[in-house]
Amino acid sequence: MSRSEPTTDILRAQFEAQKLAFSPLVFQACRVARDRGVLALAHRSGSRGVTADDVASEHGISPYAARLLLEGCLAAGLLDYANDRFVVTRVGLFWEKDELTRVNADFSHHVCYRGAFHLADALRDGIPAGLRELGDFRTIYDGLSSLTPSVRRAWLEFDHYYSSGVFDACLEDVLRSSPRHLVDVGGNTGKFARLLAARAPELHVSLVDLPSQIALAEVELADLVALGRVELIEADQLATEAELPAGADVYWMSQFLDCFAEPDILRILERARRAMGPESRLFVLETFWNEQRFEAARFCVIATSLYFACIANGNSRMYHSAEMMQLLERAGLVVEAVRHEVGLAHSLIRCRRA
Repeated sequence: MSRSEPTTDILRAQFEAQKLAFSPLVFQACRVARDRGVLALAHRSGSRGVTADDVASEHGISPYAARLLLEGCLAAGLLDYANDRFVVTRVGLFWEKDELTRVNADFSHHVCYRGAFHLADALRDGIPAGLRELGDFRTIYDGLSSLTPSVRRAWLEFDHYYSSGVFDACLEDVLRSSPRHLVDVGGNTGKFARLLAARAPELHVSLVDLPSQIALAEVELADLVALGRVELIEADQLATEAELPAGADVYWMSQFLDCFAEPDILRILERARRAMGPESRLFVLETFWNEQRFEAARFCVIATSLYFACIANGNSRMYHSAEMMQLLERAGLVVEAVRHEVGLAHSLIRCRRA
């Protein structure tokens, strides 16, 4: 019997529902097919396509395993099928070649997949219930340096993909006033600090983060720390006694505030305001789900909130831009400028004290 496409809205809706129902299994089939080179073989075969026997012979797996992987990719739309041959589709090319897709898929598999089973518990209790699958940590940030190599690599590649490309696009805004001291709050492994050091030789950077993050930054920034260009400050922004270095020219928070619940964001912003002087400026770099030009970007940003709930900390999310603006105002800050569509999918907000 030949396959027929859904011909009505009801049949299409039913089909989409079934795709969702089996998506965890199909995802794994597509991931294994990518990692084992099955899709690469189909890509090299062009319009001629491949058979299960071709895959089995090339990759040393059984014809049974080869056929399951090929048919799983067919169900996901990565392959087409005719005359017992499988031909890669445009979707399959994205799954095989696109870096964004690879980073997201590896993050979902290594960081989120097992923990997602506990999402209901996370939402009920307001804790990262799925984090137990990765280790005994309060939040993923506390345990980042202790994660297994594959999990840590996937987490860092995800984090860096969404941040590294946008940093260059922000440099002109941040350095326009020739600041002498910048406080990078939640500076992670120090990629932005290193970029600043290369572009602004007279700038001193104070990188503030959790001990586990500082441990990673110490390795990445050892030369700059030795030269006195960068200082590393261990601080938990959830601690009531935490304060930021006072009187800096610039305070920088890149994809940092989305790691907290709204009450915590307000306290962090109030802390920044206390540290700021009359001429200080605060830059907030975030990905807001309502400011995405492309549907794929909006989908990714919203899906990331589920990771925050289940794995990262249990109480944060990707915010609507209006929510962040309200929090900035409540903290006693005035928004001077906003730039959307910065880099991949970001918004850059510049603030001063009210």
